Amino acid sequence: MLKKRAIFIILLLVILAFDLIPLSLSVESPKASDSTPMQPININGIIDETEWAGADWKVPIFLDIDDVGNPPDTDGFNYLYLGEDLSNVYVGLDLCSDQTDDTTGEWVGVWLNTINRTFLGYDEWENYLDDGTESLVYDVESQEEWIFLSNTIAGILSRVNDASEYSATYGTISGGVAEMDNLNMVYFNVTAELVNGYYVNWVEFEVDTTKWFWVFKDIFAASTQWLDFQIYAGANESILEHYIYLYYGDGTLDPSDPYQVKELNNAPIIAETRFEYGAANFTADHKLKFVLYANSSSPFTSHIDSLHLTPYYNMTNSVATVSYPYTSINSYQIEWSFGPSFNNASDHRMFEIKIPKSELEHYDPGHHLGIIVGGYGTMSFVGSNYWVFSATDINIQEQFSDSYLYYFMFGCVAPSDFPLIPGYNLYLILVLLGATMVLLINKKKMLK
Repeated sequence: MLKKRAIFIILLLVILAFDLIPLSLSVESPKASDSTPMQPININGIIDETEWAGADWKVPIFLDIDDVGNPPDTDGFNYLYLGEDLSNVYVGLDLCSDQTDDTTGEWVGVWLNTINRTFLGYDEWENYLDDGTESLVYDVESQEEWIFLSNTIAGILSRVNDASEYSATYGTISGGVAEMDNLNMVYFNVTAELVNGYYVNWVEFEVDTTKWFWVFKDIFAASTQWLDFQIYAGANESILEHYIYLYYGDGTLDPSDPYQVKELNNAPIIAETRFEYGAANFTADHKLKFVLYANSSSPFTSHIDSLHLTPYYNMTNSVATVSYPYTSINSYQIEWSFGPSFNNASDHRMFEIKIPKSELEHYDPGHHLGIIVGGYGTMSFVGSNYWVFSATDINIQEQFSDSYLYYFMFGCVAPSDFPLIPGYNLYLILVLLGATMVLLINKKKMLK
């Protein structure tokens, strides 16, 4: 009998050790800093206080909004929720002040700094996208990501970037890009060389159009619709031929194609040649390729006084104070609702967002997460068309790292194959182990 009891007690100890009987205060796996991971959130746009109870942060946001111009919207506290489980980061917005269920023009944005990057402008911020900075700008009305490029076309005065973008196959160059910048009678010169009985100039240009843009270079270069080509050229004497040969987009050249040949002035005077050049002639990597060609029966020097290349491209579809509303997060879940919550019994707008950690390069849950949230949905600041929660509370400045609010995310750890024994279970196990030892000792004495 005593042997059976001992076996029973030992089995009970094993069961307790592996938490198969729920005597522990919690069966959740611990975080690295004693903060339990969130239970999976049902992303339905409803901020349920019980569901969000495991969040790392619930941050009150007092917004002084345009409650006069947009009734029934009202000043007051709104709430930002931040949490995580092993695979996802969750953002909840309980916008108690936004009490109008109208999605016309509505959008919401979340900007993240996942690794405490420091950046002081759009160029640095964009350089870190998918490498420490992230963004999600969502068009609620259209139920899609905010469209980055608009239908508005703009031009930007541009030039040959540097001396690496041209070289002479025939002829000798003097001067450089500075001499092509202004119409000032200071020339970019090419002195012809003798080739098969004729004096010839042949200068190849390969201009990188992405360098004309300071941010989102490839996007804007790819959106270029056409190029305004303006050149002031001539020679020191009358010459037989003076042309620009334009390459096709596949990188080939056909000087016999009249659509790809533009005549330049061949008299001893500087004159303008201007034409539009289709962006379809750019190479796949956004290069503009052309040749300056001249020839004559006697020695000569050709001149370029000015060469301006103006691309016309799609501008961005700016939102509020955000000039570049780019979405870098490609996989996410977002839902919204209109109704009451624990924080406010009046019907109001709520958002729930789920972002896989795999989308957040360098995300370290054991450190601070920088965040800016903002948007519009009838609720806005006075005299504005947006609201924002950030370190500045003035406008949306995702391009400045000191505009972010930083919250320590306590960090999840995956449950081990052999979970740790909760503290008070350990005391119980020790008591039972002691009792077992007493029984065994008594049995041994009785056998004697």
